[in-house]
Amino acid sequence: MFRHLTAFILLFVFVSSVPARDTAGSSNGDYKIESTGALTATSVAEAVRGALQDKGLKVADGGKTLCEIWFRKEIATAKTEVDGANFAQLQDGSLMGVINFPAGASDYRGQAIKAGYYTLRYAVMPVNGAHLGVSPTRDFMLLCPVSDDKDPNVQIKGDALIKLSIAASGSGHVSPWSIVSVTSKDGLPKIVKNEEEHVILEVSLNTKSGALPLGLTIVGKTEG
Repeated sequence: MFRHLTAFILLFVFVSSVPARDTAGSSNGDYKIESTGALTATSVAEAVRGALQDKGLKVADGGKTLCEIWFRKEIATAKTEVDGANFAQLQDGSLMGVINFPAGASDYRGQAIKAGYYTLRYAVMPVNGAHLGVSPTRDFMLLCPVSDDKDPNVQIKGDALIKLSIAASGSGHVSPWSIVSVTSKDGLPKIVKNEEEHVILEVSLNTKSGALPLGLTIVGKTEG
């Protein structure tokens, strides 16, 4: 398990921060967002489905649906500060939502992800003295198999979360999805594209302490 944790840490070195430009729901007329109904897939545990918002978001590239995502109705927060983390008020290992890839996907490591439904759990990138300060952000969501993630009220941390995410990727490494600060709070939800051509879904999430805007990288990977 130490080898997997080390690989997760090394990804931290290569995370970059670049300005993003607002595409107002599309990118060169291709990427679009639209609302979708409640999550009804029985492969997702009933308790998890019950914790999600009644409506989801569908991100499409032209006529192809890249993903559907349902965020949690209300996400727990805590007064926490973590160096290098923009969203440390989120609780490590907490359920953020469920995502569906109708035709598979590629995560922030560039790993191929099979089609299907996955939970998303918040994770702060581990860091040691050699990596501290290398990246301006340590915030990620880790993909987990819905078949093994059935309790929305449990925080899954450390080795348990790593093991679960490795099962989702099937590669021996976790499946990380980078989250970043929004370019602006106007017009959420929306799609933006940064200078590395990463496609980012910017949304406003409901938390116990109020609205929380953040961006989830849907298309794009680390250059490391």
